[in-house]
Amino acid sequence: MKYWVCILALLIPACVSSPLTGSNPFKYTELLLDSEEAIGGVINASGIPQKLLERAKAIVVFPNLVKAAMIAGARVGKGVVIVRSPRTGKWNPPAFIKSRQASWGIQAGIQKAELVLLIMTRKGLKQLFKTQFNLGSGPQIALGPVGDTLDLNLALKENDIFAYSRIKGLFAGLSFDGTIISSDKNANYNYYGQPVSNRNLLLGHKAIKVPESGQAFLGRMNQIAPSY
Repeated sequence: MKYWVCILALLIPACVSSPLTGSNPFKYTELLLDSEEAIGGVINASGIPQKLLERAKAIVVFPNLVKAAMIAGARVGKGVVIVRSPRTGKWNPPAFIKSRQASWGIQAGIQKAELVLLIMTRKGLKQLFKTQFNLGSGPQIALGPVGDTLDLNLALKENDIFAYSRIKGLFAGLSFDGTIISSDKNANYNYYGQPVSNRNLLLGHKAIKVPESGQAFLGRMNQIAPSY
């Protein structure tokens, strides 16, 4: 009997600390891959000027926003945000975020959208360091300009964030009213294997070990949107 008690005493802690119940970075590798694909697709579809990508202080990507409604509607999704290091010009580790938006009125259909937000100013950047913020208030957000002839100084004079998207479904247009973006603490913990805040990730704290899939994602983003 004592023998089996000893065995159980050894097995229980092992089960508790098993990878099956701990962090699981592989679960979020798909989200990073989807985000990269969404950025490439939106760039090709919307004609995002390279000069905007090069000067963006941060990029927010929601690769699969879903909106379903009959009378009351809701748009939800999970995404990724990266901030450019002002020291190196490279992108800091990705932080996971989630979005929700409620709407009312006569509406019907199902809509899927890929959304890319380019944060261009310090005012817009400050919002990302909050645990939660309303995208429809605060910094000025506008549908992004296109074309290589863009006057960047003029474009940034009145807007902090530019939004680009690809939309599939029955809904028309893209509204940010009532859109709440918040940090996804569970996703960050599961991916990085430790409690880590969006703020520390976005600031690029050296103590954070980035999984290989995250390093690959950052490498591709440094090619897509290098510093000017």
